[in-house]
Order: sequence, then structure tokens, then C-alpha cells
Amino acid sequence: MLIRKNISLDDKYLKKLQPLLDANDGNLSAAIRDTIAVADTALIYHNSIDEAIKFLKEAPSREGINDTIQSGENIVINKTMLEWLFRYTKGRLTEEELVNELINPFEVQNMKELEGYLNRAARSYQWPIRTSIKCENINDPDSALVIFSNSTVNNREFFAQLVAHFLAKWVQLDVEHIFRRANSTQISFKKNLSVSPSETMPGIRKHFGYLDIVCKELDDNTEFWTQLMYTYNVERYNLVTLHRNQFETFAAGDAPNPTKILERLCKQSLNEMTLPDLLIAFKRMYLATQLVKNIELYLEPGKESVTIFHDFKNEKVISNLVEYFSNIFKEKGIPFEPASYASMIVFRFNEESGPINGSDSQKLS
Repeated sequence: MLIRKNISLDDKYLKKLQPLLDANDGNLSAAIRDTIAVADTALIYHNSIDEAIKFLKEAPSREGINDTIQSGENIVINKTMLEWLFRYTKGRLTEEELVNELINPFEVQNMKELEGYLNRAARSYQWPIRTSIKCENINDPDSALVIFSNSTVNNREFFAQLVAHFLAKWVQLDVEHIFRRANSTQISFKKNLSVSPSETMPGIRKHFGYLDIVCKELDDNTEFWTQLMYTYNVERYNLVTLHRNQFETFAAGDAPNPTKILERLCKQSLNEMTLPDLLIAFKRMYLATQLVKNIELYLEPGKESVTIFHDFKNEKVISNLVEYFSNIFKEKGIPFEPASYASMIVFRFNEESGPINGSDSQKLS
């Protein structure tokens, strides 16, 4: 039965129908019948028109990646397995060749083009990651905010590291801060001209390459580090790490001077460091050596102090420990007053402050 209906179509929809009109010699009814047939077929395999349209739009990229799979350029990997790989390679920097696999620097002229390039690349690899770049100067930005949304945290982290490497090498932007949320990762970048393009930016190493040195050492001296970590684990970290020369001095009953070692670790002399920076480095170093149980810092200007907790019982050992730590502050040339208690040592750096509260205290000069 033939039913006649009046329909209204905007010009933009008539233009979309033009290929079907051409195929049907301009017959609008036939073109609409073909359109209905296509829609009916699409809805057999998809839950909605929107889903079908999305599938058809992504079909070319799927065909492209299928071609790369057949050629051996890409492979299919289980999603859970890929997530595992991303999770357990966090903290290690990728090589420049891998960055160039994702981003061809000769196809990107500015930050706006980079945004579009990254979104196309993500779609081509079937990664549901969307990239948004905000900056004032798209050609030579002094700072930028890059937002990665969708996908999982670990996928975004890996993708973000590649982008950060690219920006560091080609735009000399370094990572300043990273804000991680459930469905997005925001990274603020800032221009850094003090580092050459061949070197790794400090922000990238801090936020993305914090395990690089550790993993390199593990790869180069696997047997040694495996045994050492096993020993620390069995002994519940009740081991002390000291430089060989310092151990020899301690074994002779004297207190060594650890200043040079601290300076090497901080890569600057004590005279170049502010007191708060020195105390923070002091805490980081001696907690790592396990020489003491804990260290608490009080960094209010003019009232700085360090409280060191230990579990040594021998008075001579404690006295040497006080002298050992005092050598650092003497070398710095700042006035201080040490005091030793039953299980802690306190260094005050303000001579006018009141007495330290505590029991069984012994003031040391």
C-alpha cells in the first residue's frame, strides 16, 4: 500500500541526499527509501543511530590500523595486558625513537596543530584519549596547560610522557606541575632555556623518570641489588648504610665528617644552601641510611630545629653520633645548640629560644 506524506527538509539534508538522488536519477522518494534501508540495516547491528554514525565515522581509522596490523607495523594486544604493562613501567622514561613514532615534529608547526595531531593519532591507535592544549602564544609559548582526558590513569600517564618529551625537545617546555584526577590528567609546562634539547628536563625526570636510575642499576647489577634488597627485607631494614671511610672512623671510636658526602648528593656546597634546604637534604639522606629511626624538622624562620630519633643505648655511640651530625652544621658556619635525650638528639639554631622540653636530658656543648 502506497502512503503519501508531506515532509520538510532543510537544504543541508538535501545536499546529504545528493549521492542517493544521483543514483536514483533525481527521484526523491527512491532516495529516501534507500536512506531508510541503510538506517534499518545500521540499527540491526547498533543500538541507536548515534552509535551507528560513530561506528561509520571510525571505520576508516579501523581499516587503516587493520592494514598496519597485516603489514606487521602494529599488533593486537589484550587491553588488560596493556594496562599491566603501563602500570609496571611507570617511572621509566621512553626513548626518543618512541616519541618520534607518535609525533612527527615536521608535521606540527604550532601548539594548535599539535593538539589536532595528538587527537588524530589517538583515534588512529584506537586510544580513547582526548588532548586539549591551552596557551597564550601558540607559536612560541612561555607556558602551557595540557589536559589529557578519558581512558585510564596509566594509559594517560604513558601518553602524557611522550607528549612531555616532545614539548621539551622541540618547544623547550618543562613539566612544572601534574594534577591527576579520576578522568583527566592536567600538566602545566613552563619554558626552560637552561637545559639543552639533548638533555632530559628536570621536571620530566622528577615526574616521569623517577625510577630510571634505580632500574638502570638493577639491570646492570641485578645479582648484587637483588641480594641486598632480600637482606634488607629479611632484617626488616635494621641495617645501616655508611660510606666505607666513615665506617672505618666510627669503628675506631671517632666521629667522621660527612659534609663532602652530603654535598655530593646535593650537588652543591653547604655554603650555597639555605638552612631549610640543608635540613631537608639532611633528613632525606639520613633516613635513607637507616642510621636513625626518624627525623622531624621545624622550619619556622629564626626558630629552625632538628629532632633526631634513635634507639642506641651506648653513651659513647650517642656522643659520637651527636659530634658526627654537628660536623655538618659547624661546616655550614651557623650557630647551633645540641641536646641529647634518652632516645633523641635535638639541634636548635636559635640561641634565644626557650629550653627544650624533655626528660633525662643532657645538654652538650
